[in-house]
Amino acid sequence: MLPPLVRENESRRMLRAVAVSDGKTINVLRRASLSRSRGHGTYHALHRVGLLHREESRERLPETGLGKKRSREMRGYTVQAKIKFTYPFHRFWYTFVEPHREEIEAGEYDNFFKSLDESLDRFVSFTFEELSNALIKRAFDSSDPVREEGTYWDRHNEFDLLAKTRRNRMIVGECKWKGHKICKSLVSKLKSKCERSGLDPDYYALFSRSGFSKELRNSADPNLLCFDLEDFEKLLK
Repeated sequence: MLPPLVRENESRRMLRAVAVSDGKTINVLRRASLSRSRGHGTYHALHRVGLLHREESRERLPETGLGKKRSREMRGYTVQAKIKFTYPFHRFWYTFVEPHREEIEAGEYDNFFKSLDESLDRFVSFTFEELSNALIKRAFDSSDPVREEGTYWDRHNEFDLLAKTRRNRMIVGECKWKGHKICKSLVSKLKSKCERSGLDPDYYALFSRSGFSKELRNSADPNLLCFDLEDFEKLLK
């Protein structure tokens, strides 16, 4: 059995890795310099105390069986779950505070504020994705409520949002926490990503901090849903 200090160090490395990586299990373990066995043991310990949880991938691999073989592209490919913080505060703590803990305890805050200034937008954009998933549930009426939501990733792409309603309508979304308006080119890129990933959504949802171009605001496309900051105010009611 490893000494308690070593186990604490492994836990801190994993929590830091979850905070700054894309969350995929293999990338978290690599960033935390943990073996598969040590990494999974560390995750389960942190899950038991309520710090971390797993979000399973919704990717479906091609069926294999009698007479069916995986393509060369798919050989060796493994669907990856993501490891996420249970509460946003812990993600903030291990993104900004923990790396500078000793300096902060010594009353030195320069590096903490520098990190906050450089990475706050990235941190907030992740929270913006989570709020967008909450908002899409509010956008559909009770006759066809959203029954499944969250991020979506596969071997080709990652999507900020993929939701399905009770009647199996699919909504694919892109969330942009940026200082400029979203234009139509983003819709084209989103459609191309869907095509490559084999997705056929009923709606394309865009969530923007800074609003939308005039072309998008005046779009008559009934399958295009645009949400700006005023729409997020509904979550406070």
